[in-house]
Amino acid sequence: MNFIQNIVETVKNAFSDLVNEISCKIKEWQARREIAKEKERYIDRLTGSEIQYEPEEPDKELALRVVSYLKERFPNGIESKIQEISIDERKDLMCQIVEEAEKIFEVDSVNFEILYPTTAEEFYAYGCGFYNRSENLLCLNGAYLMDEHIELVEEQIYTIFHELKHARQYAAMAQERGYGYSKEILEAWKYNVVVYIRPNESDEAYRKQALERDAFGFENYVRDLFTTSN
Repeated sequence: MNFIQNIVETVKNAFSDLVNEISCKIKEWQARREIAKEKERYIDRLTGSEIQYEPEEPDKELALRVVSYLKERFPNGIESKIQEISIDERKDLMCQIVEEAEKIFEVDSVNFEILYPTTAEEFYAYGCGFYNRSENLLCLNGAYLMDEHIELVEEQIYTIFHELKHARQYAAMAQERGYGYSKEILEAWKYNVVVYIRPNESDEAYRKQALERDAFGFENYVRDLFTTSN
């Protein structure tokens, strides 16, 4: 009898485990489906909207520090510096800027890589660069550093600021640093993490979503301040 009871219990336990596994998978599927629906609603709200980047006080102060750094780093202008160094030296310059800028942005030291695409797919996937939060990794697209057009090389410097702004966003959301951002913008960033929009889903909404609007906006804000101050 004990032998039969053991078999029955084994079967019951196995069935119970199977039911729990199926239940978990259903809940995961429902959660992904709800996120997908919420992302669609977010895209709809952003598409055609007139929403603009409005720097908060912490970013106004940060931008002034970045511009001051650029003036000191490039007293004769960024283009002049790029023109006088070799392609190999451009890589060293970017490494130095990352090390110096992460202190200005008040973020932990990031892992930094320059990726050289070997296919068109990789080139477009890398974009100008990207920041990977899970690995605290900032990458630049090395193809732009090898380009003969100086403005594309210069753009990589502003891409560094863009990606470090993402590092700062995540540090702020995790309350690792008290930068002084408003509760509203922190909540908007946290929401955006859940329903992050990829460029291939909607280029317009990609640029207008809270995280990217802030990073693109800050990047352009710094560029305009630096350009008008020279």
